[in-house]
Amino acid sequence: MDNQLERLQKAYNDIEIPEEVSQASRKGIERGKRYKQQKRGIKMSGLKWTGSVAAAVIISFTVGVNTVPAFADSMNQVPVLGKLVSVLKFTDGSAGGGTIQDGVDVNFISLKHQKNSDQMILNFANSDNTQDLASSYNVKFTDNPYTMTVTVSGARNFSAVKDLETLKESKYVQDAYPLITLDDSMIRFNVTFKEPVAYEVKEYKDPAQVAITLKDKKGDVEEGTSIYSLRTISEPSGESQGMAEEMLFGLENVRVLKDQKGLFLVEAGYFNTEAEALAQLKKIQTEHGVGDLLFVEKRSSQEIPQSISQAE
Repeated sequence: MDNQLERLQKAYNDIEIPEEVSQASRKGIERGKRYKQQKRGIKMSGLKWTGSVAAAVIISFTVGVNTVPAFADSMNQVPVLGKLVSVLKFTDGSAGGGTIQDGVDVNFISLKHQKNSDQMILNFANSDNTQDLASSYNVKFTDNPYTMTVTVSGARNFSAVKDLETLKESKYVQDAYPLITLDDSMIRFNVTFKEPVAYEVKEYKDPAQVAITLKDKKGDVEEGTSIYSLRTISEPSGESQGMAEEMLFGLENVRVLKDQKGLFLVEAGYFNTEAEALAQLKKIQTEHGVGDLLFVEKRSSQEIPQSISQAE
């Protein structure tokens, strides 16, 4: 039996991945091989497989690989989750988890379509190896427009930035884009939703992952009302947003948003009336000495910010 199991294991490791399989699938398969070898060893000690079960798994896998591209697509969408660490509890739309680390890479983000929901899965790696524990992170949901901001600390790389385009395939997502940060050990990105969503965030280990599940949120959507936003001018993504954030450090509700033309701005909160916005603007100018950094923009609730340049 041991010899048979060794032969089956060798067959599994010797499987050739067809060129037709997408790069994401190829990397996922290779990660799976490395992870199994690292955690369980080639002999898979402590795991009792019968020869027939092992053979069935390998045959199924081999057949799947050879039925590309359908198998490749399914591999992209169904990553294997690890062990559940926690279900995040949100306060004012914000929650976080993970452990303090450094040199982390958020190396891929997957989108899994389920019957009544979509699931985004963030994967953490370190030096191109699977990571056991998630790096420190925060997930925050805000309105006007409906936005989710994900921040990962201790991250030196964001290989998954290319996967943000994939998130737009979700029926809930209007846009997804990276955010500038002056901290080279932090990565951030925004996801803008078409409508309000119900959400649940779970953290996993072995391997380190964060799964964000989105569902329809019951209830009426407020339309026709206006908000008054305190914001900067629109500019290309760059240090100007990072510097504005630093100047506004300590204020609540500061965030970076993309406008209707793809430029970026920093918002220092929004209000129900113009008088409230102007009062806060005066307070910020006095306490932070920011001068003409901010102005008031009136827009419809949930509307993407207008593109307003300095020339205007």
